[in-house]
Amino acid sequence: MTQLDSMLDRILIDLLSDRIIERMKGGAAVQPRSALVVFAGTDFGLEAAIAQMAQLQAAGWSFEAVFAPDALALTKSRLADLVLPEAEGSVADLLARYQLVLVPTLSLSLAAKVAVGIADDRLSLLLQGALERGIRVIAARDGVCPNGRDRRERGLLPNAAYQAVMSGHLQKISEFGVELSWAARLVAAVNGKGRKPATVTNTIAQTGVFGLSEARGFAGDQLQLGAGVIVTPAAAEELRAREIRLVRSGA
Repeated sequence: MTQLDSMLDRILIDLLSDRIIERMKGGAAVQPRSALVVFAGTDFGLEAAIAQMAQLQAAGWSFEAVFAPDALALTKSRLADLVLPEAEGSVADLLARYQLVLVPTLSLSLAAKVAVGIADDRLSLLLQGALERGIRVIAARDGVCPNGRDRRERGLLPNAAYQAVMSGHLQKISEFGVELSWAARLVAAVNGKGRKPATVTNTIAQTGVFGLSEARGFAGDQLQLGAGVIVTPAAAEELRAREIRLVRSGA
C-alpha cells in the first residue's frame, strides 16, 4: 500500500466516524420526554398538580395515565385541559416503556401499601415494580401529609398517633426511593432541582417539647435539638415537608 492509499484510508475512516457520531447525537437529541402518570383515589393537591403537569406538557413532556377505579370520578372531569390518554398494557409492559412514574395524587391507602410491601392492585403493582426495577418515582405528598394545607382546610386533623402513622408511611416510601414533593412543586421535582445543602444550623433547645408551632416558625436549614427534646409527630412532618434537617446533640 502506497502512502497515498494510506492517507485516503485515514480520510475515509475519519469521515465515517464523524457521520456515526453525528447520527448518534441526533438520535439522542430526539428522545421524547415521557412519564407514566398514576392517579390514586384522592384529589388532595389535584388543582396544583394539573397546573404543574400543564407546564411540563408545554415544555415537551408527554403522558399516559393509569387511574384507580375511584379516581375516575374524582379527577377525570378536571383533566380536560391536559392531553392524557389512558395507558394500555400489562404492568410489565408499562414499566418497560417508561423511566419515570409520576404520582400527582398519592392517597394514604396507596402510600400504606407501598410502605409495607403490599401489591394487590394495578397501582400498587406499578409502584412496587418501578421501585424493584430502579425506575424513578415522584409522588406528591399532599394527600398523605398530616399537616398538608388541603387537609387543614378541610378540617382533617388526626390525633398525634394517627399523624405518626401517616408520617411513618411517607418516611418509609422515601427510604425506598420514592421522591416526595408537594403537588405545586412537581415541575421542580421532575427537573431534579433539589434544595441546596444545609448551611445554617440553629440550636433551639436542650430539653422540653418541640411542637408544630415552633416548626412552622423555624427559618433555618438545619435544626439542632438536645437529645432530651421531644419532637411531636406534627412538628417532625413539618420539618420533613420543608426539607429541614434535624440533628440531635448530646445523644
